[in-house]
Amino acid sequence: MFGCLIRGARRRVPSGREAGRETQQRRLAVIVGLLLAVGALIAVGALTPTVAQAHPAPVLRVHGQTLSWTAIRRHNVYDLLTKAGRRQTIRKVLGRRITPLAVAGVRVLYRVKAAHYASGWSNSVSITYRRAKKDDRPPKEATPPEEATPPQQGPPHTEEPPRKEELPPAGRAKYRLDAKPYFDPFAIARYAPWVRANVSMIKGYPPFSDVFVGLFGVPLIGYHDPATEGQAPLARAGIEAYLAEVRLDMGLGYAGVFVDDANWSAGFNPSPGPRANLANLIEAIRSAEPSALIEMNSQYHDIWPLMKAHDPNVERALRFVNLVTKEFGVGPTSGINTAQDYAEFMQYVDTLHAKGIHVTMTGDNGPGGSTVAVMEYNLATYFLVNDGRDFVNGVNQTPTNWWPGFDVSLGSATTHRERSSTGVWTRKFTGGVVYTVEPGAATQTIKLGKPMHSAEWGTVESVTLAAEQGAVLVE
Repeated sequence: MFGCLIRGARRRVPSGREAGRETQQRRLAVIVGLLLAVGALIAVGALTPTVAQAHPAPVLRVHGQTLSWTAIRRHNVYDLLTKAGRRQTIRKVLGRRITPLAVAGVRVLYRVKAAHYASGWSNSVSITYRRAKKDDRPPKEATPPEEATPPQQGPPHTEEPPRKEELPPAGRAKYRLDAKPYFDPFAIARYAPWVRANVSMIKGYPPFSDVFVGLFGVPLIGYHDPATEGQAPLARAGIEAYLAEVRLDMGLGYAGVFVDDANWSAGFNPSPGPRANLANLIEAIRSAEPSALIEMNSQYHDIWPLMKAHDPNVERALRFVNLVTKEFGVGPTSGINTAQDYAEFMQYVDTLHAKGIHVTMTGDNGPGGSTVAVMEYNLATYFLVNDGRDFVNGVNQTPTNWWPGFDVSLGSATTHRERSSTGVWTRKFTGGVVYTVEPGAATQTIKLGKPMHSAEWGTVESVTLAAEQGAVLVE
């Protein structure tokens, strides 16, 4: 109709008054057309199925330290966003209620949404957790993981005789995964069964490793380096800054902390020093988080002379740690290249064991350190000293790049380690035997007396080992 009016108006030249009326008619036509279009859209929207409309965001509420939120249709899996300081994590939650782990002394923000993009994010709520006091006691269930109990600091105050503790077999490798960025592609649920089957503990790198919490079901410790992350030299403010990171990790579900570059002497850099303050840091971690698993990376050639000299700061720090790292294991970069140093390293491990402390013998990521021969030598040395609670690892091991030597099961140890006059070290187990040839010794052939199997050597009845080589053999 409006088109006819317009076409009719063009057949003659209108007067001024008629032109004004025509303009008004055109404007009215445009307005009516827009109203009709909007009405049509509304009608179409009314006929559109509900499933095509975007779901609303849940409403999040906080009650004390418990979070709850409204349902989004029939969804029962939600994403919980946690933000504490500069750390932000997202994890899956089953149901619509959760009491997050407390992060002492920190204000934590939370948001939630239905998983798989089924809704938008909720409103933000916060919980400010009170700072832990010195007289606070951890809950009864907050104990360190079974495989790394805190060092014993005195006899138990009980009239009952202590129960005999069942130790894991000394012939079973406990693998501590070093989850650097190479492991990122495997940080998904698909690989959780593999991790649980092969890994006893994970060293993660916050904040990315926050995704491991609850994903693998394996104790997780968070890497923090006071020497390179801004806390050095370790004055009180630096210690507090470091503790804030540890508290945050623990609040998110970590089992403890990996203290890197805990070097004590001026010749070992980087170092957070001074020495007394490094001991203050270790003591402060234990005081702030009594249940934390603390692994300290101190270089063997640095800390061992100080241990033999009974340095008071080193001795004080060792009262609070669970594990001490032997970086590079006994590989080419380790610096253990004499027979005396090799024997002293074993004495060093024995001394730590006597204090209730265990070791992690890492792989050697230096030149030539990631070969199978180096891994076998390091693993064999690990079995010479292992008391059932020590750890070992390799370089860049993943589900698709896994050395089967770490799967070996030798059973329980039947002898202590022994050294022959020619520099061959031996330890026997119920299901096998390990040999190493110390640095500087001559190449030697060892007859086994029966067929045995090694991940490196295959099935053999004898092995020929040069200096700094080893064999882990199962019957």
